[in-house]
Amino acid sequence: KEGPLDEETARTLVHGYCAGVSYMDAQVGRVLDEVDRLGLRENTLIVFVADHGWQLGDHGMWCKHCLFETSLHCPLILSGPGIASGARVSGLTEYLDVYPTLCEAAGLAVPAHVQGRSLRSLIQNPGGRGSDAVFSRIDRGDSIKTATHRYSEWRGESGEVTSRMLYDHQKDPGENTNIAETPEATALVADLSSRLARHLAKV
Repeated sequence: KEGPLDEETARTLVHGYCAGVSYMDAQVGRVLDEVDRLGLRENTLIVFVADHGWQLGDHGMWCKHCLFETSLHCPLILSGPGIASGARVSGLTEYLDVYPTLCEAAGLAVPAHVQGRSLRSLIQNPGGRGSDAVFSRIDRGDSIKTATHRYSEWRGESGEVTSRMLYDHQKDPGENTNIAETPEATALVADLSSRLARHLAKV
């Protein structure tokens, strides 16, 4: 609770986290082997998702409740008929997109109230654009990620913005320099803040 972790404790925590990931990877392999053994691969869509990741000392934190890319970037892996093996999608996606994707794959109508959009176009064209922006929330913090930036706002109890973070992922993928208060970012902050507010008004 006080001060940075010593190196030995940090190594132990990272080791345990990596061991958990390795164990889960082995279990996924067992499931895929069974799908193949049963001859179900040609009519089965497999979706692998996971909880968001931990800060393993990144930005001096050992937690997952924050709005940094290291915590918010999650695995989303699909396997099934018509999906190219090993293809990597660079377009923005959200877990909200899983449900309409499954509906389309199963030939079911997507209910009108469902948020998100089917990933079929990205499955067919992995180099496609994806969503214009994706959104995240933790406690009183909200974040918008575009193809080039992540912008986040933290709010007080009465709803006022108490702090902002803006990171240029093209120049600063590790999110080490918050440029939200720099003069050259004023217009971009206003635009992303407005887009975030419009999104929040809908949810």
